[in-house]
Amino acid sequence: MACRPDLRVCLVAAAVLAASPAALAAPGRDLVSEAEAALDHGDGAAAELAANRAFEAGIPSARVAAIAGEAELLQGNLSAARKWLEPEDFSPATQERGLRALARLEIEEGDFNAASRAYDRALADGQGSAALWVDVGRFRYRTGQHHLALEAARTALEADGQYPRALEFRGQLVRDSVGPVAALPWFEKGLEQAPDDLSLLGEYAATLAEAGRNADMLRVARRMVDIDPRHPRAYLLQAVLAARAGHAGLARRLIDRTNGAYANTPAAQLLSAIIELRNGSAKLAAEQLETLTRAQPDNGNAAMLLGRALLASGDAEGVVARLGPAAERADASPYLLALVGRAYEQMGLRSGAARYLDRAAGPRPALMAVLPVTTGSPTGPEAQSAVRLLRQMLTQGRRAEAIATANRVRQEYAGSADVEVLGGDVALLAGTPGAALAVYSRAAEVRRDFSLVERMVAAQRMLGREQDAKRLLGEYLIHNPRSVPAATLLGRIEAQEGNLPVAVALLSFSNNFSGRQDPLLLADLAEVGARRGDVVLETAQRAYTLQRNNPRITAVLANLFDGDGASQAEANALLAKVQRSAGAAQLAQR
Repeated sequence: MACRPDLRVCLVAAAVLAASPAALAAPGRDLVSEAEAALDHGDGAAAELAANRAFEAGIPSARVAAIAGEAELLQGNLSAARKWLEPEDFSPATQERGLRALARLEIEEGDFNAASRAYDRALADGQGSAALWVDVGRFRYRTGQHHLALEAARTALEADGQYPRALEFRGQLVRDSVGPVAALPWFEKGLEQAPDDLSLLGEYAATLAEAGRNADMLRVARRMVDIDPRHPRAYLLQAVLAARAGHAGLARRLIDRTNGAYANTPAAQLLSAIIELRNGSAKLAAEQLETLTRAQPDNGNAAMLLGRALLASGDAEGVVARLGPAAERADASPYLLALVGRAYEQMGLRSGAARYLDRAAGPRPALMAVLPVTTGSPTGPEAQSAVRLLRQMLTQGRRAEAIATANRVRQEYAGSADVEVLGGDVALLAGTPGAALAVYSRAAEVRRDFSLVERMVAAQRMLGREQDAKRLLGEYLIHNPRSVPAATLLGRIEAQEGNLPVAVALLSFSNNFSGRQDPLLLADLAEVGARRGDVVLETAQRAYTLQRNNPRITAVLANLFDGDGASQAEANALLAKVQRSAGAAQLAQR
C-alpha cells in the first residue's frame, strides 16, 4: 500500500539527504579535485574537509591519503599527517604528492635521511614534476648539497618554465650567486604567471630593497597589504626600510604588526635589537643579541652589535668575555679592537685599554685570515662540524694538517659551497692563490657575498692580475649596487693605479652611502682628493678628530697643513707625532 506524501516528512528527508555523504558526492562534484585546489592555495582546513567528505563518500583511501596527509601537515598536525602518509598507500595519480608530503613531514621532524629516501622514491621512475624538483632543490640546499640544488632548480624549469615556485627558487639562487639586480627578472617573470602570489611578492620586495630601489619595494609591500592585510612579511620589509632610514619608532610599530610571526628568526631578532639600541634600551638589545649569537656563533655583525650593546649598558666585563678572544686574532678589525679597548677603559684598566686602542689606531696587518662561514648557512650538521674543525686548525696555525683535512672533507662533502670556501682559504694561506681561486670560483656559483669576492680579489692580485681583480669588483658592484665595502676596495685600487676621478667617485659613494663616519675612508678621500687638486683639508680634519692616534690619518693631515700654507710648526708637530707612534715604514700600510 502506498504512503501518502507528507510535505513535512519530505522536507526532513531532503535535509537529511543533503547532509549525507552521498549528497556531497553528487554527480559532477569532484571532492578530490576540490581538496587538491585547496592545498594549492595553502588552505589546509578546507582541504581536510573536502578530503574527509571524499573518504566518507566511498572514494578509495589510496586516492585520498596523500591529500588528507598534506592537509594535516599544512595545519601542523604532524601525528595525524603521519597516519595518512607513512603507509604510502597512494594511487598512481597521487603518489608523487604523497611522497613529497611525507618528505616534508620527515624534514619537519628532523629526520633528513628519511626525507631523502622519500624524495628518492618519488624520483624513482626518472620523471618528476617541477613542484617535486623545487622541493628536492630546496632540500638539497638546506642539507649542504648546494651544487645539486642548482641542478634541481634547472631541472624544475625544464619541466615547467612557467611554474611560479620554480621561478621563485631560481631567483633566490641567482640573488645569492650573482646579486639582487640579476635576480629581479626571475621574480618578475613569476609574477607574470601569478600576480597575487604573496610568496613571490615578498621575495620581489626584499630583492628590490637589496638593489636599492626603496620606492619600488614600498609599492610592492603595500600591494601585499592590499591582498592580505594580515600578511606579516609586508610589515617586516617596511620595518627594515624604516630602520635603515633611522625611523626607529615607525620600525617598531611595523614590527608589532607582524604579531610575532618572525620573532624567532635571526633577521627579525637583529632588527629588533638595532631598534632597541637606537631607542636607548641597550640592556634589552643585549638580551636579544645574546639569544641570536648563541644560535649563530659565526654571525659577526650580531657579535659586534652585542659588544656595543653590552658596553652601552655598562657591562664591560661581558664585552671582554665575549669579544676578547676574537680581539687577540691578528686580523681583528679596528672596530672590534676599539670595543674591547673601551671596555677595559670602562673597567678602569688603562694599560689593558691602551693595548687594544693602539692596535685599533695602527696599520692593518697585510694578511688573509680564515673566512667565516656564511651566517645562517644551510650546510648540514656533519658538514658544518667539518667546517668548524677546519677553521680551528687554520686559526691555530696547523696548516699542513688543515690542507690534508680540507682535501678529505672536500671529497666527502663535494657539493658544499661552505666546505669549498674553507678549502680555498687553506690554499690561499698555503701560498697557492691559483688553486684557491679555482675553489673560490666554484663556491661563488652558489653564494657570492662580498667576503668571498674579497678573497677572490686577493687571489687575483697575488697572481698579478690587477685588471681581473678590478673587473671582478666592478661586476659585483653592478649586481650589488648597495655594497659599500666593494666600492671602497675598488676605489682604493683605482687610487693606487692613479685613476683619481674614478677613485674619488667610488670613495665618495662609500662615504655618503655608509651612513657612518669612517676615519680611514675619510683619510683616503682626503689623500686622493689632494692628489687631484681638490680642497680636502676639512675632510682630513674630520678623520683626525675621529681617530687622533692613527699614524696614517695624522700623516695625511700633516701633509695637507704643510701644503696649505698653514703653520710649518703645526705640520711638524703632527709629523713628529707620527714618528713617535709608528715607524716611517708603516705609514703607507693599512
